[in-house]
Amino acid sequence: MFPLISVIIPVYNAEEFIGQAIQSVLDQTRQAYEVIVIDDGSTDKTKEALLPFMKCITYLAQSNLGPSAARNAGIRAAKGNLICFQDADDFWMPEKLKIQSDFMEANPEVAMVFSDHEEFNEHGIVLSSYLSQKRKAFPIIPSVPGIINGPFEKLVIENFISTPTVMLRRSCLEKTGLFDEEIWSVEDRDLWLRISASFPIACIPQIFCRRRFHKANISKQKELTLGGRIRVLEKNWRRYPELVSPIVWRRQLADYYCKLGYLLMQKGERWGAFQAVKKSISYELALVSRNGALSIPDLLKGFGLMCAVLFGWQFSQFIWRILKKTFDFPV
Repeated sequence: MFPLISVIIPVYNAEEFIGQAIQSVLDQTRQAYEVIVIDDGSTDKTKEALLPFMKCITYLAQSNLGPSAARNAGIRAAKGNLICFQDADDFWMPEKLKIQSDFMEANPEVAMVFSDHEEFNEHGIVLSSYLSQKRKAFPIIPSVPGIINGPFEKLVIENFISTPTVMLRRSCLEKTGLFDEEIWSVEDRDLWLRISASFPIACIPQIFCRRRFHKANISKQKELTLGGRIRVLEKNWRRYPELVSPIVWRRQLADYYCKLGYLLMQKGERWGAFQAVKKSISYELALVSRNGALSIPDLLKGFGLMCAVLFGWQFSQFIWRILKKTFDFPV
């Protein structure tokens, strides 16, 4: 007897794409036990787009509470022992559920398995494979299905788990808890960190999902994403201080704060940029004073950006040239 699979699809204003997403679930070579669609307060014609599928799905509606709350509502309503998440504007390859559920049956110690996805633009042109971009976590991309070594530290360094490719055991959520509903960006990485802190996770390095790349409002999305990354890492450092060296936490947070400061500086938000760069420099200095680890390029980058925040880009470039010459720092 096959395991019961529940597929959870949160949707917000996705009338154009939701039908294709659902159809890709219905077209699986191994059928899901249930497909739960959570309408997170859509204001377009999403509900009308769902009408042809109402006999095949469980439809839940709520006010706009964000993706974490929508997925949690689906998890609470789910009856399956295996949980998958689909996004409203993406679609799956037909063999996803079969291959992943077979793997989970063969590896009962694994709490979660994920796969690769490819991104495509509005013209249908494939842009890239997701895992091929994750060189910090995977200098060598996995070539065969298997358990990931050291997944928690890898997830601190960067998120390499694509939510629509995930299949997880409902039982593991009883220990880790659900998505944090106070986090609206990078909320998935927070849950993956909690799961990988307690259970083995595995990868099947095949493309089981195609994801749409949206150009709209990329600058704002970057700001939200960086803020989410910072919040998730600081939260999980407090929760799991012993799982990873403080050097790893501080280095990642210094990098994220520096990138956030640069982005805010570009937008003319100098006070926010000042606060972000100050945090970045404080993490870099802590690497020296507490861990004896110094990254001169990263530290100079932070100080150079602080000069730009305080005195403007032109003065910053002047100081930057002096620092590069003094420290023989490469461009």
